[in-house]
Amino acid sequence: MVEARRIPGAAVKPYEDYVEEFGERNAEILSGFKASMERTQADGSAQTWVSGAVTCARWLEEHYDINLEEASRSDLDDYLEYISGEFDSTETLGGKLDSVRHLYDWMYRKGVIDDDPAAEFDWENYVNGKSRTLQAEALNQNKDYVAIPREEVEELWQDDALPSPALRNEIIIRLLWYTGMRSSEIVRIEIDDIDRDEGRIRIYAKKTGDYRDVWYPVGRLEPLLNEWLGYRRSALSPYAHESPYLLLTHQKEQMRASHVSRIVKDAARNAGINEVLYVDAAGKKRWKITGHTLRHSFATHHANVLETPIHILQDVMGHDKIETTRKYISEDKEAQRRAMQEPWE
Repeated sequence: MVEARRIPGAAVKPYEDYVEEFGERNAEILSGFKASMERTQADGSAQTWVSGAVTCARWLEEHYDINLEEASRSDLDDYLEYISGEFDSTETLGGKLDSVRHLYDWMYRKGVIDDDPAAEFDWENYVNGKSRTLQAEALNQNKDYVAIPREEVEELWQDDALPSPALRNEIIIRLLWYTGMRSSEIVRIEIDDIDRDEGRIRIYAKKTGDYRDVWYPVGRLEPLLNEWLGYRRSALSPYAHESPYLLLTHQKEQMRASHVSRIVKDAARNAGINEVLYVDAAGKKRWKITGHTLRHSFATHHANVLETPIHILQDVMGHDKIETTRKYISEDKEAQRRAMQEPWE
C-alpha cells in the first residue's frame, strides 16, 4: 500500500465537497489539485482539468478499487483508452487527456508520488485511437468484464475461505452479491442508511446528487447484521462508538474501497477459485475475482438467470445509460424466437 503523504494546498471547502464520494485520500488529492489549478491557471483550464481529474478518480475507484496515487502506468493506460472511445469531440477528449497529464505532473512535483506514471505516454495515440491495453488483450474473449456463477460466489463466505474478521467480511461479500453495489459505495454506507425491517439501503450518488435504493434478503443478512451491530463491531474497533459507518477497521473509522476488494480477492484465493488474469506493465497482478467482479456477477445473474427486467436492474445498479446495463444480457436466440413467435401461436 502506498504510504499516505500530506497533500499540499488541500483546502477545507473542496475537501468537504469531495470526501463523501471518494473518501479521505482521493478527496485530499483532488482538493489540493483544485486549489493549485485555481491559483495558477486560467479559469477555463482549471475547471476543465479539475473536472477531468474527478472523472479519472471515479473511474479508477469503480473499475480497480484504487485511489489516484495507487494507479500504475497500466491502470492509466486502461483509463485513457476508455475515454478515447467515450468522447467523440476532440476538444472534450483533449481536455480529459490534459487533465491526467497535469494531475500526475502536479502530484509528482508536490511529492505525493515518487514517479509520474503518465510521464512517458504518447498522447497522440489516444487521440488517434491507436492505444491497445493489456487488459483489453487479456479479456478479449466475448465480453469485456468477468463474472462468476452463484455457486462460486457462495464459496467465498464459507468458513475456510473468509479472511479475518470473518463476520464483517461475510457481510461485505454478501452485500456486494445481494445488492450489486460498488466497493466505493459499500464503504460509505452509514448505519442510519439501512432500513433493517425492509432490507433497504439508501445510497447517495455524489455524481448526480440523487439517492437510489438497493435491497437485500432480510432473512439471509439480518442475523449477521444483528450480531455485527450488537457487539462485534464495537469489539473490533475503538472507533465504533463515534463512526457512523457500517464498515470500519481496527485502525480507521471508515474502510477503504481497496480494502473491500482485497477481502474478496483473499476469500477467492482461500476458496481456490481465484486466478491471475495477467500481470500489468508495472508488474502488478490482475486477479479474476475482485470486489467489482461481484457487481458484474450480480448483474449477470439477474439479467440471465433471474430475468430481472432491465429497467429495474438499471435503477438498482445506478447506471446512467441503459446501454451499460444491456452488456450483461447474454444473446439468446431461442429466447428471442419464443418472445416473437409464441404469443401468436
